[in-house]
This record gives sequence, C-alpha cells and structure tokens, in this order.
Amino acid sequence: MNPGLGMDLAWQMTRMTIDAQNVIALRLAKIAKGGKAGQAESILMVEEKLRTLGQSQMIALRAAGTQDGGAARIAKLYGRKVAANRRRLSRGL
Repeated sequence: MNPGLGMDLAWQMTRMTIDAQNVIALRLAKIAKGGKAGQAESILMVEEKLRTLGQSQMIALRAAGTQDGGAARIAKLYGRKVAANRRRLSRGL
C-alpha cells in the first residue's frame, strides 16, 4: 500500500472543496439574477451533476476490488469539473 496515496487524495479533496465553495457562490449569484441566464445555469447545473454522477459510478464499478476503489480517480473527475465551472463562471464577472 502506498502511504502517500491517502495524503494526495486528502489534498485533492481539500482543494476541490475550496473551489466548490467558490462555484456555489458564483452559481447562486447568477441564478439569483434570474432571467434566461439564471434559468440556463440551473438547468446546466442539474445536467452536469447527473452526468458526473454517472461517470463516477462507472469509475467505481470498474475499480471494484482495487486498492482505493477508484476514489482517487473520482476525486480527480470532480476536481476537473469544479475547476472548469469556476473558470467558466469567473469569466462573467
């Protein structure tokens, strides 16, 4: 077992959590403004969450019985999605 695996995963999750808080704030501001842009963001948010959930389930199924059960790959998937949303939503400021 790789002792560094747990620390790397913990760091990924910490970084993603901070990014996710920013994304939540940016999304709520956009949705609160209303209009077509707010409605589109709400729809996009739900679609992205469902699609990413499906992707993470596939990773977990493929990784069943492995050392981390796919946790590192799932964290990386969510980290990429959150970072992409942060970049996209920050451009509109």
